[in-house]
Amino acid sequence: MQLFYKGGESKLTCTVDGMELEPQKASEILKKFQSTTSIVVHNSTSVRRGYLYFNSFMEIVESHFSEEDRGKIAAAQRNLQSKIKKATRQRKDELDNLLGKLSDKFQVELSSIERDGDSSYPLQVRLSDKSVVTPLHQWGAGTQNRTRVLMSVLEAVHARSSASSENRASPVFVVEEPESFLHPSAQAEFGKVLNGVASELGLQIIATTHSPYLLNQTSPDCNYLIHRKHFRNVPKGAALVDTSGGDWMKPFAETLGVVPSEFEGWREMFGSTSSDVILVEGEIDLEYFLFIKENYPSTYQLPDNIEVVPYGGSGALKNTAILAFMINKFKSVYVTCDLDCYGDVKPALERIGLVEEDDFCAIGRSVAGYDCIEGLLPNDVKERVYGGKIELVTALASQNSKERSNAKNRLKRELLDAFRSVKYQDSDLAEFKKLFKRIARKFN
Repeated sequence: MQLFYKGGESKLTCTVDGMELEPQKASEILKKFQSTTSIVVHNSTSVRRGYLYFNSFMEIVESHFSEEDRGKIAAAQRNLQSKIKKATRQRKDELDNLLGKLSDKFQVELSSIERDGDSSYPLQVRLSDKSVVTPLHQWGAGTQNRTRVLMSVLEAVHARSSASSENRASPVFVVEEPESFLHPSAQAEFGKVLNGVASELGLQIIATTHSPYLLNQTSPDCNYLIHRKHFRNVPKGAALVDTSGGDWMKPFAETLGVVPSEFEGWREMFGSTSSDVILVEGEIDLEYFLFIKENYPSTYQLPDNIEVVPYGGSGALKNTAILAFMINKFKSVYVTCDLDCYGDVKPALERIGLVEEDDFCAIGRSVAGYDCIEGLLPNDVKERVYGGKIELVTALASQNSKERSNAKNRLKRELLDAFRSVKYQDSDLAEFKKLFKRIARKFN
């Protein structure tokens, strides 16, 4: 980092593994970067791409030929294009492989653009979705952006292999605002793709972003938050905010405009790699879903690829800013909550555009004491537990709220254990089957 001060003075600093290097070593590292093409910068808001310290761009213009000349050129181009396809098969396969990591499936077509006197041969990029082949610039802005970013990634990798041995270094790819033109769910997917590409190709990728969906969610300690300092409403430089340890949520809170502590309970969802998710109220609900999936598949009925994730209590659903962020990062999400708190939760879910039954539902039955997931259990489960746990059942009527809550949680665990201890017929789990059938409509 190079800091500039009033009067023209500057200070160069370099930190490695938390230790600041002496000025001379920091200067040597900077010179090493400047003398190589190992840093590639991509600005997603511009179609131009190039090497830092080694920028060169080619402008392309259209020429107009007579009908006779166009016929001759067309014949020559057909022969040339055939040779180009053979010669560029490796580059095409590389781009195909990277684009194949996206949910939208595209194939790459490479063709020539005439240019003499240069060892690097410019190629026109076209994308095919198996029904039409179209030049890249005619696709949507989001598709263009993702493709160009991945093309720049390959430039960084090829720069490493083509550099002389003394100037060869692991490439650093800097991409500015990769979220440009992408829907939140596509942003989240693209962030995961870039993470995987960095590991696969041995590349360091640094992204500057204002999007919470592009922040690293599997390793939040990789996120750095830059805070702009102000003095008397005038910007006075930037500072790095500590986001280590328990402060991992600060970058997310900053971009969403919420208090960091409000992320408590959502941590588990950040590491989810699934595109289809069911949100359940707590760990007990999760255990019911997983147990029935494994032991009663004909009752479960849901696709295997769906991940079930607890959100830590109904209160979390009332924070619509975080909830909307969590929902938009996935392709498909279905929200469940216990019937006893449904009246409080439903308005919050509807405010962010979710539709009852299509996107969320209540778990339980409209009978006193049955307004939660335990209300779906066969009656003999409660008979066995309640008959043997009189002290816990009695504690439910305590005037002390803490004692009531503790008794309720212990009974929920006892009921789950009792349910697991007996093998039931699918007909005994009719209420669970109704629930899973309702949810399955979202994903089928």
